[in-house]
Amino acid sequence: MKKRLFWLAMLLLSAGAAHAERTVMLEQDMGCDSVEVQQMRVQLTRIIMNTDNEQSKDEATRRIVDLTQQHCVALSGIFPITGKASGLLKVTTREGRDLWLVE
Repeated sequence: MKKRLFWLAMLLLSAGAAHAERTVMLEQDMGCDSVEVQQMRVQLTRIIMNTDNEQSKDEATRRIVDLTQQHCVALSGIFPITGKASGLLKVTTREGRDLWLVE
């Protein structure tokens, strides 16, 4: 409870300080460098969830791991939302890097 209250306070402070219209609080969420990469990760996740074929699940899992290692980073903290497209949110890191995550 205290941790959630702390993060909520940080979210409010960050939003006011950054003058951002909207912010999002993330905890080890995966942000990827393009809409296409994030959409591919979503499609592969759907394959894993909806297929009974173990070989297809294994292949989709390997592809998700490869994509994630090459194009994504784990994000924790409060980030301004700088864009939106196809069910994805675009956030900008302090370093100025734009990353996409599932809404």
